[in-house]
Amino acid sequence: MTCTDIDELITSGPGKLLQAPDAVDHMAMCKGCRSLVNLLNEGGEPPTPPENQVQRIQARIAPNLQPVRPLAPSRLFLFACAVTFLGIVAIGVTPSGMNGWAALNAVQRIAVFAALAASAVLLAVSMVGQMAPGSRYALAPTVLPIGVLTTLLVIIAVLFRPHEESAFIANGLTCVRRGLTFSIPAALLFGLVLQRGAMLFPILIGAAAGGLAGLVGMSVLELNCPNVSVFHILVWHLGVVLISAAAGALIGAAVEYIQRRRNPETC
Repeated sequence: MTCTDIDELITSGPGKLLQAPDAVDHMAMCKGCRSLVNLLNEGGEPPTPPENQVQRIQARIAPNLQPVRPLAPSRLFLFACAVTFLGIVAIGVTPSGMNGWAALNAVQRIAVFAALAASAVLLAVSMVGQMAPGSRYALAPTVLPIGVLTTLLVIIAVLFRPHEESAFIANGLTCVRRGLTFSIPAALLFGLVLQRGAMLFPILIGAAAGGLAGLVGMSVLELNCPNVSVFHILVWHLGVVLISAAAGALIGAAVEYIQRRRNPETC
């Protein structure tokens, strides 16, 4: 008789162990099966905490109990993110024309805006997924913002070439201000979406929302700014995404700090 046979006898009924001489002989030789049977035969009720400890736990939990608000379907939140993203980008296009779009060749247009669209979709899915407790993530929220920034950096570095600029800092700061002008309202609107869910990890969800808002500003810049120098795009256009993601993470850290100060017993 083997350990597998002992498992089958235990499953069918512990009393059958005593009715099988081979089982008794096996347990006399096998320490593992003997320990398992002894553990299953232990009687008595499991230990219970003292009554005063139970009362203290109830006193801490009861004041924070609130009715749970049903969470809307994820597709509704994703639709709201898409409308916000596309609406602000449309508003950000200057009436004089899309000078940035005109300055790009066909390959650059396809690669840059396909990367921006894919990055926006991934960050939106990550952000919405983190709104629901217990959600499973196809991509780790901790590495997704870093992966988005790295992918955009590589694409820009490969597709664009350096050009001489006489006012690198002045022109760059102008682009950053313009980009953040559209990233900030996008972040506020994404924040309204986040209020409908539960932010269990404010830093991660803040970084995702900030990165998504930064992509709004970068998209506006890519459509409007005719400067196609690789250093200008890497430092100033992509910098809008980096600044927005970092700001979102910092705001999330502040929210987490406030939550801990209000409820120190839950930390």
